[in-house]
Amino acid sequence: MTDYGKGPAVNEVEVTLFGPGFGEAVAIHVGENNWMLVDSCIDADHSCAPASAAYLEALGVSPHHVRAIVASHWHDDHVRGISQLAARYPLADFIISSVFNDKEATSFLAAYSGSVAPGQARGTTELYQVIQQRENVFYVHQRSIILEVPMLGRTIRATALSPVQAAHSQFIAHMAHYLPRKSGGTPISHAPELDPNIEAIATHIDLGDDAILLGSDLEEHDALGWSAVVADKWCSNRKQATAYKVSHHGSYTGDMERIWTTLLQPLPIAALTPFNLGRHKLPTDDDKARIRNCTPHGYISSGVTRKPKMNSTQVKRLADRCKNLSQINPGFGTIRLRKPFGGAHWNVECFANAQRL
Repeated sequence: MTDYGKGPAVNEVEVTLFGPGFGEAVAIHVGENNWMLVDSCIDADHSCAPASAAYLEALGVSPHHVRAIVASHWHDDHVRGISQLAARYPLADFIISSVFNDKEATSFLAAYSGSVAPGQARGTTELYQVIQQRENVFYVHQRSIILEVPMLGRTIRATALSPVQAAHSQFIAHMAHYLPRKSGGTPISHAPELDPNIEAIATHIDLGDDAILLGSDLEEHDALGWSAVVADKWCSNRKQATAYKVSHHGSYTGDMERIWTTLLQPLPIAALTPFNLGRHKLPTDDDKARIRNCTPHGYISSGVTRKPKMNSTQVKRLADRCKNLSQINPGFGTIRLRKPFGGAHWNVECFANAQRL
């Protein structure tokens, strides 16, 4: 079990990134014991508990100090275990993209919420359970306030930079296309991929004298993705961030130059998690080189080799019986950024398999 030491001081801001237990999660301390959790992944070293919940428990954080839980989008690698978070922190506001505040969207989640094997629940199942069980569910879009906390003479404000209104409309149309044609059928256990990802909630956290940018998995699209975000004056006029949770696991599809020049200060701390599922592996070597060209302060939650810990004969026998063979937990790690309010620099700590990019 990882020893994370003591929790942050009341006048200290923290951004902690976990992954890839399966997916990623972020825990943010905005001062005076106020926490916000973004997305969820499972930490296999803690009895399949959500990584952020295991972390807060290790720090001794009381459940009532969690103010908001954000499901940035419905993909399984970002919401695995988020229904457990919702149950563990019942007083926290549950935040979800506005694209799901629609009858077609609810039907989509319900249709693709079939029962699956334990530990393999799909993202639609997780979100559908939370929406059905909680009253304090809030739907956000570009310019929505996610969390606002008065703290030490300043106001900490987390706002959504996406999804944009046009993305909302297009996503609803896509979901309607995938709804089953027959009513009363058996729920399906795996929702289809809807590319590019334009429905995700990218979050800007204004600290007063600094800012944090959480890119989620928002992808580039001329009218609906990152281009639409940076072209919006309200978004581009936000305080530039010195800490960036890199979008879409460092992939070029979640990147564009104006993110770095408009939304970020020069040479920010950039942290990301890898993604490894079958043939899909992010970031690529080209992705890593591109990020390093933008900042020398890049970190990844796991740099462990993806080669399986078994001999070639065992691998071949498994490959003969299944497709897209990959490790479930290729080296879980944690990146933690801390600094006091008004501090000039982030203190970066790497735990387990986390390392410089």
